Amino acid sequence: MGLAQLMPATARALGVLDPFDARMNVDGGARFLRAMLDKFGSVTLALAAYNAGPAAVMRARGIPANSETPTYVRKVLSAWRLGSF
Repeated sequence: MGLAQLMPATARALGVLDPFDARMNVDGGARFLRAMLDKFGSVTLALAAYNAGPAAVMRARGIPANSETPTYVRKVLSAWRLGSF
């Protein structure tokens, strides 16, 4: 939901009361990404966890081989390296 595309349970866990409020949503998304960076210690795995969920990354012991996550991670890393953000 919203700009950071938070899942409803993630938004609730982060205390995002209105996931369609841009400030609350982006703040929650940033805090979730920080938590994934702290948990996995890797930008690549943190991005995978942001997209597929931390449990999926732990089960896969890496980037889950689903239809979306590997492409998502590649696109975000590519944009980051090119300075597109």
